[in-house]
Amino acid sequence: MAKISKQATADGRMVDDFDPAHPTMQQREAVLRDGFAARGWKIDNMASDESKRRTVMQVSRGGRTYKLNVFVFPNLAYASRSDEEKRIQLSRDYSEHKREFELSNDGPERCLLLGMYTRDDKTIVSAWDAAAYRNHAQPSSCYVRVPALADAMRNGFGQSIDGKGRLVCCFQADLIAYYVENMRDLHDRVVVNQDLIKASLDGEPEESTARGGGETADRVDVPANAVPANLPRNRILYGAPGTGKSHRLDGEVGAYFGDESLHERVTFHPDYTYGQFVGAYRPVPIYRESSGSLVAADKVTDAGKHEPLIDYTFVPGPFLRLLVRAMKNPDHKFVLVIEELNRANAPAVFGEVFQLLDRDNQGLGKFPVTMPTEARDYLRSHGLPVSVRLPANLYLWATMNSADQGVMPLDAAFKRRWTFEYVPLNESQAVTAGWMIQLTFLGGSVPWNAFRAAINDHLRTREVPEDRLLGPFFMRKEELESGQAFRNKLLLYLRDDVVRHNPEALFRGASLSYGALADAYERGEAIFAEGIDFGAVDQGS
Repeated sequence: MAKISKQATADGRMVDDFDPAHPTMQQREAVLRDGFAARGWKIDNMASDESKRRTVMQVSRGGRTYKLNVFVFPNLAYASRSDEEKRIQLSRDYSEHKREFELSNDGPERCLLLGMYTRDDKTIVSAWDAAAYRNHAQPSSCYVRVPALADAMRNGFGQSIDGKGRLVCCFQADLIAYYVENMRDLHDRVVVNQDLIKASLDGEPEESTARGGGETADRVDVPANAVPANLPRNRILYGAPGTGKSHRLDGEVGAYFGDESLHERVTFHPDYTYGQFVGAYRPVPIYRESSGSLVAADKVTDAGKHEPLIDYTFVPGPFLRLLVRAMKNPDHKFVLVIEELNRANAPAVFGEVFQLLDRDNQGLGKFPVTMPTEARDYLRSHGLPVSVRLPANLYLWATMNSADQGVMPLDAAFKRRWTFEYVPLNESQAVTAGWMIQLTFLGGSVPWNAFRAAINDHLRTREVPEDRLLGPFFMRKEELESGQAFRNKLLLYLRDDVVRHNPEALFRGASLSYGALADAYERGEAIFAEGIDFGAVDQGS
């Protein structure tokens, strides 16, 4: 039985009325054909299957050609859960259109999941991201809000967020070519500036203005930056301690993400959590003016007239902050630098963000992920969809060192989502060529690089892994100039981290404990194994 519900009129108003009549397959084909033709696109062929509600067509313009698998439903019908919603229903078994629904949104062959709403001789097309309905149940409903239809009637384009946080696009038929060319982005970000949309119908959107709070704070006002195509988006630099992993990242961040609004840096540690990385509710003090004076806990110090109260608010972590910034500024590139990635339980810290790390060839996350409730609310407050893909303009770069005793192992599923770059042991030794290290038992100084080479060569003969050898930046120059640097830092590392269970592999003496070695060194005794040659000694140092 037909029911009265909210409807969108041709001038963009909402009225109470019955659902409009269903367009036939021929009428739906005409809408598709006329929509592309209105923007100068050529339809090379078109074939429809009414039983499957599918039209296969090829369109081209200016050297661009797309094969489109269009699942176009005849109406947007009344949705019983709300009179301000319409829906289409996927009633066929998923296996029948599995191949099409799993096509990329930016390839030469694409899948369109559409519904048509015709009222007052004006047709609005609603489009859902077919990839979001992979492995859907039978039947499965796709919802759109009537206010979005009204926006499209009035302005040409509208968007709504469904109950699972997915962006639905609504547009007048002559914008279908614009939708096809930009469908990946249009299902990932909110666009509300209608003048901008109309100004960029034949190309990529130039800028996205998000609905909701935080618009000004998240806008980046520096010139758009470029990043070389050979630099991976998910990237881990690893190598021995002191090889210059952080130094290399610092240089590249400075070169490509120089402005502080384009990068953030975080250091993982054993107690680092998902709540710190992504975000969590935390106690935050707020103050109200008191009628009388307050005193501090010592009951003596005047605390003024502002009474503290504890409130709980969602505090975004570095990942969520930079994600929002990247989604709101698609013309800019951003990078989150994670130092010491494997000192925390990285898969636990990433949580469901772990799934976002899968990217396609253009750098966009392959799979949408619905964030937890508190993160969804934060995204909504910025006018963003709560089901998100990792945007192609957000880079994640990290460093790790497997030699540390406190590191956590990375499982294979986590590691395969990153590009690993090995930093060779001596890659940056030219920087430290002039550095000297004072050695008491030699009575002078030797070049730091010569000392490292002698120690490393000896350890290699004892089959010590390379990630425990000495890189050129293991010690700072000012540390090497200190008479105590060797004993207080370097000797401790070599004894307790490198040859902890087999000190005879590097040292000699009556007792091989760190304390005994340090005392012997202070007395000027030779503590290293025989046969290690440190080269010429500078007696004047």
